[in-house]
This record gives sequence, structure tokens and C-alpha cells, in this order.
Amino acid sequence: MESAHDDQFAVYLRQGCVDLNWPERAEEPLIICPSYQEARRVLRLLRNGTREGVIRFVGAAGGGD
Repeated sequence: MESAHDDQFAVYLRQGCVDLNWPERAEEPLIICPSYQEARRVLRLLRNGTREGVIRFVGAAGGGD
């Protein structure tokens, strides 16, 4: 089975204040990177600008039979 998002990493920008009625607005997708190293580079740039972010894996997870 082929995946369009094989080994990609999404960088999400964290919002400053979170409305507890809308927790899905706590993070906003910023960019999808082809490698973890590229995602780390983007995250470092965000942090230099005093913004917080998080990296999330995009793709199939796990193994098994």
C-alpha cells in the first residue's frame, strides 16, 4: 500500500492563548517537511522569533503482521 505522506513531518504553530471551548485551535498547521531535520530547522526559526511549535509525524504508524 502506497502512502502520499510517507515519512513526512508537519510543523504546527502553537497559539498563545487557548479557548477551552475550542481545544483544536491550540495548534495551527504551518508546513509539512520531507524530513525530520527540515522540520527541526523550521522549529528553530520559530523559536528564534519567540514562537512555540511542535513537530508531528504524518504517515502510517506501527508495525505488526
